[in-house]
Amino acid sequence: MMMKAKSSFKIFIVVSFVATLTLVACALIGNVKGITPSPPRTVSPEPTFVVINLPTVTPFSPPESTPTPQPTNTATLVISQTATSTHTPTPIPTQTPSPTDSPTATTTAPTPTQIPTRGAINHVVIISVDGLRPDALDLANTPTLDALRAAGAYSSRAQAVVPSVTLINHASMLGGMGMEKHGITWNVLDPSLGKINGPTLFTVAHEAGLSTAMVVGKPRFEHLVLPDSVDNYIYAGPTDRQVTDQALQVIQAGLPNILFIHLPDVDAMGHQAGWMSPDQLASVAQTDGMIGEVVSALEAGGYLDKTLIIITADHGGHDTTHGTDSLEDTTIPWLAVGPGVPAGIILESNIVTYDTAATALYALDLPIPEVWDGRPVMGIFN
Repeated sequence: MMMKAKSSFKIFIVVSFVATLTLVACALIGNVKGITPSPPRTVSPEPTFVVINLPTVTPFSPPESTPTPQPTNTATLVISQTATSTHTPTPIPTQTPSPTDSPTATTTAPTPTQIPTRGAINHVVIISVDGLRPDALDLANTPTLDALRAAGAYSSRAQAVVPSVTLINHASMLGGMGMEKHGITWNVLDPSLGKINGPTLFTVAHEAGLSTAMVVGKPRFEHLVLPDSVDNYIYAGPTDRQVTDQALQVIQAGLPNILFIHLPDVDAMGHQAGWMSPDQLASVAQTDGMIGEVVSALEAGGYLDKTLIIITADHGGHDTTHGTDSLEDTTIPWLAVGPGVPAGIILESNIVTYDTAATALYALDLPIPEVWDGRPVMGIFN
């Protein structure tokens, strides 16, 4: 009996333990089922909006400081007077009542009384770079010409007359006429062939009582000098250095009303090494330095604010020659810088080399001969 009682008691304990476990398990299961899982939190998109919004705030501040770098381009040339004045003629008289434009008006306001007119031009300096193609200026190192282009008006598609050779085109450049009228049909020095048919730029200026001078690098230019037209004719020698040295002396002695400078090195190197060759581009860079010396001399003499500078060429070239009617041979650069000339503009009008003489006379308020083919490049005058 005692054995049965003990076994029954053990069974009771086991059953009670199992029942207890069952109750606990049911309670736990009931509690677990009662929990509702929260949906996943979508937090990641929020920082992306914040990150996107941040950069948009910063770009609004730089425009306030952007106008300041512009004057520095022309200041290096000392033709900053021209650059500032050419931007102010039209806006300043009309913008003074407007309060919104006051920041720009304050920077340029002092210039209206200093704006030069065509009557303020007392001198014209014409620099002819023999054989210079306009595309060479885009490849060669030409800081002076780059600055002048930024300070003046420029065309990269002016045209020479045909045949595209030195003497015939300089006769047109300085004589205002095509070959049929000026009569120069050769390209060598031959006194027996005579002189150019006038009137030339120099004869018109001389008859008006103005002073004239020529400094050239080829002796054949004698064919372009008529009696009582050029006060000071100098064949300096066959190099840019020789021509520049003589031109500097002329300027320092007192700038004539019309000064013509002919630089021969670019053409000589084109015949030697080929047009647009590395050697010719190096020559263009050296010539650029010579032009810089001339501009510096004009500045030192106090002439820049009353001098129109025209820089051009007589022809281009291809391979090691020129003279044809191809665009490589006939397309030339034409650049004007001076009082009243708009800064940094591209001239859209068609320019022929004989327009150079007409532009010079117009700038000096001198009459343009009716027989001339050339007409002033009006885009350079405000």
